[in-house]
Amino acid sequence: MITSARRILYIAGDPVVARSFQGKLQKAGYLVDLTCDGAEGCALLGQHAYDLVALDQNLPLVGSLPILQQMANRSIVPPIIMIKAHPDIEAVSDAMRLGAGNVQLDGESVQFLQSLPVILARNGALHNGELHDGELHDRAHNQEQTLEELRQHNRNLTLLNRVAQLLTSTLDIKEVITQLVQTMSEMIDVEGSSVWLLNESESDGLVCAAIYAQGQRVTTAPLHLPIGQGIAGWVAEHGVSTIVPNVVQDQRFSSTVDRSIGFNTHSLLAVPLRTPHKTVGVLELVNKRRGSFQENDRVLAETLAASAAVAIENARLLQTLRQNRDELQARNEELDAYAHTVAHDLKNPLTMIIGFADLLRDNFDSLPPDNIQMFLNTIVEHGMKMSSIIDALLRLAGVRGIDQVQLEAVDMGDVLSETLKRIKHMLQEHNAEIIYPDTWPLAKGFGPWLEEVWYNYLSNGLKYGGTPPKLTVGATVQADGMLRFWVKDNGPGIKIDDPVALFTPARMPDSERRRKGHGLGLSIVQRIVRRLGGSVGAESKPGQGSTFYFDLPAATADDPLEDSKIQYGANP
Repeated sequence: MITSARRILYIAGDPVVARSFQGKLQKAGYLVDLTCDGAEGCALLGQHAYDLVALDQNLPLVGSLPILQQMANRSIVPPIIMIKAHPDIEAVSDAMRLGAGNVQLDGESVQFLQSLPVILARNGALHNGELHDGELHDRAHNQEQTLEELRQHNRNLTLLNRVAQLLTSTLDIKEVITQLVQTMSEMIDVEGSSVWLLNESESDGLVCAAIYAQGQRVTTAPLHLPIGQGIAGWVAEHGVSTIVPNVVQDQRFSSTVDRSIGFNTHSLLAVPLRTPHKTVGVLELVNKRRGSFQENDRVLAETLAASAAVAIENARLLQTLRQNRDELQARNEELDAYAHTVAHDLKNPLTMIIGFADLLRDNFDSLPPDNIQMFLNTIVEHGMKMSSIIDALLRLAGVRGIDQVQLEAVDMGDVLSETLKRIKHMLQEHNAEIIYPDTWPLAKGFGPWLEEVWYNYLSNGLKYGGTPPKLTVGATVQADGMLRFWVKDNGPGIKIDDPVALFTPARMPDSERRRKGHGLGLSIVQRIVRRLGGSVGAESKPGQGSTFYFDLPAATADDPLEDSKIQYGANP
């Protein structure tokens, strides 16, 4: 309560709000005269000595500025506070030019009314007599500060609107992230920022999509954070923003990024990138240059983050659609190629079977026993060839049908041992020799599938190598850390203009493909190795033999190693 009553004139635009205004200040010990008519307010100002005038921006019949103009023409005018619902820099400037000592934004009426006594005390509005020089200086300073805050508010609103339009007009995730961090750095003025995105499966946590320091993008090795770890992980887990004034005192803080780029984080603001349905990532703003992070910074960041999250989600959906379209197109092309390959591969043996069966049916009684035996052997041989082609198709269908396999540390020695058992009869038939090392580097893969890769490479080497075939098998560590496994034969070699064509039946002439036998089998090899995260290739020169290889990632200490008996005990 104040010691002696001060009198306030409130020229109100809304009678309901005016009565709340009156009741609130009367409880605080003020005398309040109300009017909703500007002319009546000016008349009351001439009849009574008021310590303060509160003036709504929106008045019935006439606006607030004409009333201010009339008051400005008087010789003695008490301090004036103008009450506005929305920031408008031009209107505020005009109001202050005409004598409004300050402008208060109404926003929500209840909150405004609760803060009225504080507003009055802060502005030094209730004084008897003339204002001293120091008070005049403070009043001018407050006016300029209010104008600057409103100018900055309007700049932020304009920038938010412009960037929101940009975000909705692009479907490129990198562009969305760039616009997001550049805008927030400009609005809040921070030393650094980072954007973390949740992996689609959400099982691998957050991946750092971009880091900016001093306005420049920083390139680092891939950075990951489990959900719940670090402040970004905490925000992703709980879906709420947080302001950390001092990261040293916050147990959630992780110095992973600081260590990787040589940065020193003192304070930060982290907000979730959240769509109406889920959180897709986190935006972190680091080390505000002027002052500390405030609630209005959080509101600005959340406003833009909401638009960015929707843009990121839309870009991801489009990316997924494009990937599905490309994969579907590739599969359709593969199916056409496989159908073409199978038609030719099955046609020749089936023609032979039908031809010799016709001869036996029509001439069985007149054929010599040796010819009958030869015809039957030919029928069985080509029947087995057809069965082998069908088995290859079934294996290919198995590779295509499994969405995911558990990649493990694979001992290629065990895989090769099982493969050699499968081709034992071919080794004897061709009197072949295979040279291979005693030890192998551990690769990341899936044993049953890799056995099919070795089977195709070795069987092709035995069929089309030298006479007798001599195959050398080995492994080499590549410069990029990948492991290359290879089979080199002693055959005549072939001219390879495009190694990719060897593994794609549709690209190789039928006669060449059938002659060399690199058709459906190598297509299976390529699909298997790609599914395991590797690649395939071939090298050959006429007269110098051929080398077929496949590259796989090296296994790490964390990769599980299956029991070889379980892993390779049976053919797929």
